[in-house]
Amino acid sequence: MDPLTAVTAGKAAAGRRFAFYVAVQLTSVVVPGLVAVTCLTVLILHAQNPGSIGRTLKGAAQTLHGPAVIMVDVSWLASAYVVGYVGRELAFRLLGLAERLSPRHRATLGALHGELEVAYGRAALRRCLRTHPLLKYLLSPADGTSPHSRILRQPGGALRTGNAYEAFNYAKLWLREHNPELAPDATEAEINILVSTLLPLALGTWSLIALTPLSIAASAVAVVIAAAVSALTFVQVLRLRRVECWEALRNLLEDHEMRLAAARLPGSPFPAEPGEDTQDSGAA
Repeated sequence: MDPLTAVTAGKAAAGRRFAFYVAVQLTSVVVPGLVAVTCLTVLILHAQNPGSIGRTLKGAAQTLHGPAVIMVDVSWLASAYVVGYVGRELAFRLLGLAERLSPRHRATLGALHGELEVAYGRAALRRCLRTHPLLKYLLSPADGTSPHSRILRQPGGALRTGNAYEAFNYAKLWLREHNPELAPDATEAEINILVSTLLPLALGTWSLIALTPLSIAASAVAVVIAAAVSALTFVQVLRLRRVECWEALRNLLEDHEMRLAAARLPGSPFPAEPGEDTQDSGAA
């Protein structure tokens, strides 16, 4: 690859990563934060002036003019970002606690290596790991992680440290750089969006009960429905966390096999090495 093409490709990759980051922040922090801040504001106004929220908001809107409107909008947006970020982080903390209490929700090195071998065969896995020696080291159950170094590289989103996480991260970063179409970015975005809905759902239910003349039975039904939706969302996120890790490693292996297949096509400038298939067909 010539230098100009490399620079252009690097800028395009950086642009994709930045666009993905902005999209995730907007959908999982800003929008839920706006809903949460609005609900909190309504609840505070209701506590101060029961039954006159509409008149209070109308009076406040009439008194704001010029720069004051911009200041209020910026403050509202900043508050939404902070509240949304904190709410998402608290939800991730609860998610991490649930994973610690339920080991079956965690991806282990032995399970990842075994599933890849069962799904794609020992030869394909061996070829991929020979190309990615760091991944081979990380997926080896014999290579543990020093407990003294874990605090230095604690990942965000309540992810657990260890070689399973590092292997997932390696595969995800490789795909983002070399084959973005196979990167598990959609699953990562879905996880962030689903987790961020818990705080707005709780505050929205509280606002509904506080502002509407619901009976005790109707209020109880609203709480039960909100709790059921939250539980289903939590279960889905736990499943997607496992799926995301599996997808990254699976797609990396498939990316490797696709490149080998392309190299074997007639007229390819990068033919497969002689005897490669025979060499890899044996036991690992």
